[in-house]
Amino acid sequence: MQVIHLPYPVKSNIIPSKIILVLGFFDGVHLGHQHLITVAKDIAQEKKLPLAVMTFDRHPREVYANKFNFKYIDTIDEKAEKMANLGVDYLLIAPFTEGFSKISGQEFVDNVIVKLNADTVVAGFDYTYGPKKIANMDNLPKFAKERFQIVKVAKQTFSGQKIGSTVIRKAIKNGEMEEAYDLLGHHYQMSGTIGHGERNGHKIGFPTANLVWDKKKVVPKIGVYATKTKIDGKWYDSMTSVGYNLTTGQERRIYIESHLFNFDKEAYGEKMTIKWYLYTRGEVKFASLDELKEQLKRDENQIKAYFAEIDSKK
Repeated sequence: MQVIHLPYPVKSNIIPSKIILVLGFFDGVHLGHQHLITVAKDIAQEKKLPLAVMTFDRHPREVYANKFNFKYIDTIDEKAEKMANLGVDYLLIAPFTEGFSKISGQEFVDNVIVKLNADTVVAGFDYTYGPKKIANMDNLPKFAKERFQIVKVAKQTFSGQKIGSTVIRKAIKNGEMEEAYDLLGHHYQMSGTIGHGERNGHKIGFPTANLVWDKKKVVPKIGVYATKTKIDGKWYDSMTSVGYNLTTGQERRIYIESHLFNFDKEAYGEKMTIKWYLYTRGEVKFASLDELKEQLKRDENQIKAYFAEIDSKK
């Protein structure tokens, strides 16, 4: 898959052939997005044309609603990896600037879709490309003027609710990792590098790998989780704490620390990925490190039993 950072105005012939163009922001590349891309991929295969997905470098709300603290399910790199796995040929990343946010629906069609040489545009029923009362999917044929075909994909639901990135972000923030899995179609992941901590876990027999992560990512709510953690290309069952280290009284910032089962190496600076499975309990301030150690033993036994049950069902 080729990643192309689009200029605006878009230059003609960035892609040498006509394309099947999928439009959306695609945060999380959840089950609804996957369905949308599958519909487009089938069209691309039938027409023997490349499949292109267009997204933005930031969520539009950061610009038009000044939501500068907006949190994402995926980084751009994570989104790109998922798109490649879905068989996308081109990922087009457009800069969502204040100027871009003010273009009209007709300008978007003329200066983006047409310039990209789209044969067919595929988008969800609620996709907008300007003021939503005007620049919506119902009005797209009027702006298109028969220069490309349009496929509007219906709402995708799970247990009666729309599958959407907003709902998934809320689930992650609430520690509802199983709901996030049901809507994403995969476990939520956070990646980064292993940073230096206070080594309090080492002192009580529970060494941890401390994640240094992209601060734009959604962070699960404070507490302890059943997770899997990847270091040096290998996944380990693990338990992960999201919290303020209340017992040891460290500075007031959130730490994400994973204790990997059957892992005993120094790995500072290495890449690390956490896959989130289940929230098990909230953060507690213990009277001593001994009390914390006893609780961590209970946590470990509970989480090992949880993964053993999952493995038994495979």
